Amino acid sequence: MRIGLLLPPFPISKSTHCSFIFKHEGAFSLSLSLSIISGMAEPIPFAVTSNLIHRLASADFLEFGQEYAEYGVMEELEELKNTIESINGKLLDADDKQEQDDDVRVWIRRFKKVLHAADDFIDDLAIEFRRDNMGAAEGKEVNRVLRSISSSNQLPLYSEMRDKIKVIRESFNDVVKEMKDLNLISNSMLVKRSECRETDSFVIESDIIGRDDSKEEIISLLIQPHENQKVSVIAIVGLGGLGKTALAQLVYKELEEQNYFEMQMWVCVSDKFDVKTILKKILESIHDGQRQDQSLEKLQKELRRSLSGKKYLLVLDDIWNKSHKKWAELRKYLMCGAQDSKILVTTRSKNVAKVMTASTSYPLKGLTDEESWSLLKNIAFEDDSKVNRNLESIGKEIAKKCKGVPLAVKSLGGLLLGQNQESGWENVLHGDFWKLCEEQDSVMPILKLSYHNLSSDMRQCFAFCSLYPKDSEIPKDELIQLWMAQGYLKCSTEKQCMEDVGNQFVKMLLMNSFFQDAER
Repeated sequence: MRIGLLLPPFPISKSTHCSFIFKHEGAFSLSLSLSIISGMAEPIPFAVTSNLIHRLASADFLEFGQEYAEYGVMEELEELKNTIESINGKLLDADDKQEQDDDVRVWIRRFKKVLHAADDFIDDLAIEFRRDNMGAAEGKEVNRVLRSISSSNQLPLYSEMRDKIKVIRESFNDVVKEMKDLNLISNSMLVKRSECRETDSFVIESDIIGRDDSKEEIISLLIQPHENQKVSVIAIVGLGGLGKTALAQLVYKELEEQNYFEMQMWVCVSDKFDVKTILKKILESIHDGQRQDQSLEKLQKELRRSLSGKKYLLVLDDIWNKSHKKWAELRKYLMCGAQDSKILVTTRSKNVAKVMTASTSYPLKGLTDEESWSLLKNIAFEDDSKVNRNLESIGKEIAKKCKGVPLAVKSLGGLLLGQNQESGWENVLHGDFWKLCEEQDSVMPILKLSYHNLSSDMRQCFAFCSLYPKDSEIPKDELIQLWMAQGYLKCSTEKQCMEDVGNQFVKMLLMNSFFQDAER
């Protein structure tokens, strides 16, 4: 039983590739692959486990155990806490191994089942104890309310409570036995993970390296007259993580400052190419605000009024649509602009660019080895003077292996942040994940490496983000409040507040490229 939670306590587990926008003094534009932790992966109940341990060790439960010590309750509660602590110490290793081991994934499911049952029972004990401590004057009404929210409504008598707690504790026996059979390693024996530390600066997209020439070339294509087409399409084509969106943002901002176009609009489309939704987003970009649901007829009429006779720039970011019919339907509503209006498209596929009838496809190349090293160095070191020759030599080899993909460089830069030991850099240079990157032709193994380097609390917070729909706009402070409501944030000192911890988590996730394109 979980009372007062704003959202379900665990993230959805189906595979989803999500893009988010976080707003805080501007916007965080995020592009992250939650297939790292979803799909076949089983979400780990880090927060529920640690919260349950914390409750069993709290002053209230100590008082409860002492109150009914004659029934043997204290000893059983202590044993239950010890059992759950022993399992909690192996959850990080289980999370790391579940992708390659189906047995570990099944074990996680079994653990969650008995854990939730124990959590519900402890809720009931807390309610019963609170009820019995209420004053006689208000006891009847409080009794009725608390009984109504108890999961069982039939708690055992105190003389039977010890046996009931023992049954709950013993329900973990099979889980503990399987844990030992699976040879799960204690957290303390794992490689030391990056600590979350306060910092006032992050790597943001305005710090893009090596794209000045590409920016000027794209701008040149967009401002060129096109006699044969009133509204023409330019496509930026490249692999995932290569920085297509970041480049388009630079171009968009530069042209906005030059006032070259009368009107500029930005729409993130992604894999769902729905004409009505795209028209709605275009109008929202024009009028800078959410719109109520309208018919397609009303949307297209309003769009015509807004665009008619005006030279505009429309950016359609992250296009996956390969249906010429769908594009033709959208295109007819966009032809009302003035001569030399432009549509800038970003896509991974040359075929998509052809479907969009792009007059020019601009193939985005990777960064040079030197540019990759410069980017890695900027992220991994707050002070360039700390880069000794050995680290520079290893770092250049790591940057070279990233094959010019900025997302890979940034992710590893965040992983190496504050790591001044050569052994740590050597481990990254010779890691097994490089082979997986070759086989999959993807940077996903690098993102998984960064995910596994997160603390259990940050993994839980990152997993929570999969509850939001694709392309959501989420105020950062709201997200932190939701993390707090779930009990995901813990203070290490009395002076620290949970909001501070939440802000640190956002910064660390941003620095590790799970969140991207921060704009303050």
